[in-house]
Amino acid sequence: MLEQTPRLRPCMVVAIDEKGGVVGQILAQIRVKRRFLYINFTRRARIYGEGCYKDYIDYIERGKLFDIMMNALVAHLLRHRCFHIELSDISKKMFGYRTLRKHGFVPIPWIQVHHSLHSRAPEERASAKVIQRVEKAIESGFETRKVESKAEIHQLYRLIKRYYILRKQRYIPNEELFQQIGNSVFGHIYVTEYKGKMVGGSVVVDSGTDSMLWFDAAMEKRYMFYHPHTLTVWYAIKETHKRKQNHLHILNLGLPFSHSNYRDFILSFGGKPVSAYRWFRFSNSLMRHIMFWYYQI
Repeated sequence: MLEQTPRLRPCMVVAIDEKGGVVGQILAQIRVKRRFLYINFTRRARIYGEGCYKDYIDYIERGKLFDIMMNALVAHLLRHRCFHIELSDISKKMFGYRTLRKHGFVPIPWIQVHHSLHSRAPEERASAKVIQRVEKAIESGFETRKVESKAEIHQLYRLIKRYYILRKQRYIPNEELFQQIGNSVFGHIYVTEYKGKMVGGSVVVDSGTDSMLWFDAAMEKRYMFYHPHTLTVWYAIKETHKRKQNHLHILNLGLPFSHSNYRDFILSFGGKPVSAYRWFRFSNSLMRHIMFWYYQI
């Protein structure tokens, strides 16, 4: 999917043993950011986790392989002028600490919410206010369903772009990625309608027995008394539960501020907040030192 998405360039570093067999790999993507008059001035990179390794490789050996692969990967990204590199989804907070600090990465606290779906039904975990708002939205004529055409995905994409334009997560991938997710058996795109008009939607991607809520949006202010955003997220959770997935992860809650309306909104569905770290490498060495001093662990 990433290969066919404009301005996204996936890359992977692979570690092999003496017999030529693959023992580890790390996936990354280079995002070309269009700045002025369609001229690309900057590139950003995203590294997905510490990588995948053969089952027989223990924790210590994984750390050694991670160090070797990161040496090659960071050098590759810097050659391609990636002056901002982000690494997310590290399974253990301190894994690869020395390697990442060696390359100038800064650990920044990050909040995620995990919805457990395998032991209890969503209705048992959600707050009474959520259930009440969902029932009110349905009684008022709001309906959430799965998308049925490329045109609906295009319409939802435009809605998501407008929704996130003034929010922290301003980067939205090219529409081609949304279309591919809609065509994949691992992708699920839902839309919320009111009187034939699309007022919200969500994008969910499966990864094994877990799922991730990539995007959710709704015209909440225009229909504030009907809470379409609540219905939109609720439907995504319910459908994920019907597919017998174990968890639904909401990954992009951002920094652990004391007050966050979106975080409180997501937690009202019964999820569990999980503290983690994301590692960032900035091109400016002074900024790296200041950020490390401020967020030192």
